[in-house]
Amino acid sequence: MNPAGHGRGLVACSLLVAAAASAQQPPPTRAPDIVPADSTLDIDPTERIDISGWWQSAKEIVWIKPDGAFVRWSQPNRFRAPSQSGRWDRQNYRTFWLEPYPTKRSDLEAPKRVRAALRRTDGKLFFDLSTSTGFARCDAPPKAPEDQFVGRWLGPGGLLTLAADGTYAVNANTNASGAPVVRAAHSGRWSFDGRSLILLPTGTEDEPVICTPADGDRIVGPLGELKRLPEPKSVPATGATSPPAAPAPSAPHR
Repeated sequence: MNPAGHGRGLVACSLLVAAAASAQQPPPTRAPDIVPADSTLDIDPTERIDISGWWQSAKEIVWIKPDGAFVRWSQPNRFRAPSQSGRWDRQNYRTFWLEPYPTKRSDLEAPKRVRAALRRTDGKLFFDLSTSTGFARCDAPPKAPEDQFVGRWLGPGGLLTLAADGTYAVNANTNASGAPVVRAAHSGRWSFDGRSLILLPTGTEDEPVICTPADGDRIVGPLGELKRLPEPKSVPATGATSPPAAPAPSAPHR
């Protein structure tokens, strides 16, 4: 028998067996995965990410409000005057834009929109701006030195309320015996410079009111010596706690 013919016969038989076997195999139920099933995409295009809330980098804070407004601080203390405020709009699942309100005539001619790009790194959500990067979402307003004084302070001269949104209110007790003589009531914004509490009345040209922390539970100022009042206990009707208050923005720096 011719060996070459015998070899060709074996190859032909092998091809016929392979074809028959493949014909008997059922077709695949679905196309193979392009991305492995155990992989995690940076941000899935079908994911709906709510960007509203507080975001903080190593040096800055951005507060994105659900109503389409934003406030930006060029330093990490939200009780200071913000550097920018404006509006934002969403482009797609990954990109949104910040458009500051104009503060100069040149801004009216060419509004400066800033692109913000979302990303997820090690499971944590961030966004990057063209000039600053690494803004991470915060569960609450970023901590500030002023937080230790937020609350109600009472003394013979009246009641001082320091709110977490950076505002204050004074209700003076001018009828009390020996009470200091002060305006009956005033309100405005407050801050802490590391040594003193500074109250800036709204709508007047009055000088700032200076108070000095004596210890963790006392403040000394024009109302006399004030002591911290305990926080009132309240039970939410729905069982959910209210979100922490956020400071209302002051006029941006010019």
